[in-house]
Amino acid sequence: METYPEVKLRVRISASDVHYAGDLVDGAHIMKLFGDVATELTIRNDGDEGLLRAYENVEFLEPVHGGDFLEIIGKIVKVGNTSRKIIFEAFKIISSSNDFSQESACDVLNPKILVAKAIGTAVVTKNKQRIKKQDTESTDDEVLEAFNKIKSGEASRMAQKSSKDSENVNQTI
Repeated sequence: METYPEVKLRVRISASDVHYAGDLVDGAHIMKLFGDVATELTIRNDGDEGLLRAYENVEFLEPVHGGDFLEIIGKIVKVGNTSRKIIFEAFKIISSSNDFSQESACDVLNPKILVAKAIGTAVVTKNKQRIKKQDTESTDDEVLEAFNKIKSGEASRMAQKSSKDSENVNQTI
């Protein structure tokens, strides 16, 4: 099975991103970040920005506040003639400590917290595909298996394990 690109985007949610009382950020902002990741994925895979055509199974799982840092991960899991099936996850990796005696205090979250996930379909028309690849044999079963891993939290646990492994490597250096 061919491997496809994976992209990670880290951003700080600013006060201007807040939409609701309590410094809450709306889900549309996270969807925009998923769109940014999809754009980078199609550029890396096809040499063109493509177009994020549809989302399915979008879930917002935890609140996101102004001042939080998010890590958005996207991975292409299936490539058709013009379509690219993408799995997205958004993790909170840093948040305010809510220490009112020290307003700027923040906590690095370990493990990171899955705040949203989705599946999307991006399209890159044939005439815009600048990076040519051989046809692949990805199946709908493989896409379903990848989504079920996200749904069951296995992908999140793998990401958290990867984060812990990286931390352990950093501690030994």
